[in-house]
Amino acid sequence: MDFSNDEQQFLSNLFKGQAKQQLPANQRLTVQSDIPAKIANLFINAKLTLLAEVGHYQLWFPLEFKTDESGLLTPILSSPEVIDTTGTQRSWRLDNLNIQSDGFKIESISSTGIFLKPISNKVPLITHHRMQFYLPNKKHIIISIEPVRQNKQGIAAKITHIHEGKDHLRDYLFSVHKRQYVNLYTAIA
Repeated sequence: MDFSNDEQQFLSNLFKGQAKQQLPANQRLTVQSDIPAKIANLFINAKLTLLAEVGHYQLWFPLEFKTDESGLLTPILSSPEVIDTTGTQRSWRLDNLNIQSDGFKIESISSTGIFLKPISNKVPLITHHRMQFYLPNKKHIIISIEPVRQNKQGIAAKITHIHEGKDHLRDYLFSVHKRQYVNLYTAIA
């Protein structure tokens, strides 16, 4: 396995010795209130995820650590990716939307896929496509998609990249999921 230069530098710095601080001769006890720099670097550069299971859904919460001016690590938990575990595992999909973009009506969306219905018969078949739209909560989203299936009903496409609004899309989908499945969320509260 080959490591990039950045990865090699990170690993090298992680295990590099640090100079010990000189303590006054009469001091016998020290207290350290922060996490050692080597360990803190692991948390700051890590991409962690917390898993919660609610009914037959898995909630994958992105977890990051930020440091403040005093070096204190603070965990930052973002809205989760909601995974439906019935049948084949896939991102939970929101249906019955009334969003229009680039000659299409967005019939359903998840954070990984979208189903589009052409507004007119004159809309050409698409290959790779970049589109933008506003969610019902007025948040702007820009995505790139790649069709996986096209028929008379519409176009099913995977989202290949979210250029703008990734957190907004995940927040919106999670909030709608919580509203639609209140019973699942009140059971764990």
